[in-house]
Amino acid sequence: MGIEAKVNWPLGPGVTVAAVGPEGLYALAKPEGVRSQPKEGSRDAKALLTCSYSLKDEAYHLPPDKGGGKVWLLHRLDGGTSGVILVADQEATAAEVKYAFAEHLVKKRYVAMVFGWPERVNAVWKDRIEVRKERGRLRAKPGQGSWAEAVMKERARGKGPAGAMSLLELEPKTGRTHQLRIQCSQRNLPIVGDRTYGDFEKNRLFAKGTSQQGMFLHAERVRVPFRGNDWVASVELPAHFSVGA
Repeated sequence: MGIEAKVNWPLGPGVTVAAVGPEGLYALAKPEGVRSQPKEGSRDAKALLTCSYSLKDEAYHLPPDKGGGKVWLLHRLDGGTSGVILVADQEATAAEVKYAFAEHLVKKRYVAMVFGWPERVNAVWKDRIEVRKERGRLRAKPGQGSWAEAVMKERARGKGPAGAMSLLELEPKTGRTHQLRIQCSQRNLPIVGDRTYGDFEKNRLFAKGTSQQGMFLHAERVRVPFRGNDWVASVELPAHFSVGA
């Protein structure tokens, strides 16, 4: 009997319940390749939950045989990003946590496996990022737009099939679209497996040398203020995030 026994939800492929919080607050562990929500609403076999989703409510609607009711999605991760994502099955809880996200009161920590070694083991990254729509998809462009800020700490370094590699701990202070992916790329530290902002030749060499696919960006921990206290949830870094010796 795991934590999943506490919920009767149709979880997506590989999705597990990482932690159960107060007042209907939950942390789910999302694998790489699973979408936070269906592309066009409705339902999606590769989404966080496989039941119907309402874009208006920003919530999954549970079928009657799963207890009915709603599961609100409190924030999102890119499909290629793994890690911790918060949901709630109580509306008041969902509203409070969404407010915390909107007011930038939530602290998140990511780990990225990148090509290259950073010039400094600790740094504060600041960039301008402009978000625009291309072919129906949101894309971010560096150099213009709103300021994006993140704190970087090198966790490990080594070498792989494509040369120098690092594990970077990243704490975004802002929440711009594709922020961390762009900020890594801007510093010649592209995230392994990033098909939009990454180094395509190094991606190919890495995949050929390791037989590993997907993007190596992981949401490791989230800290959210709730009812006067901080609630912290985390999902352990996958074992394949390894930069060698």
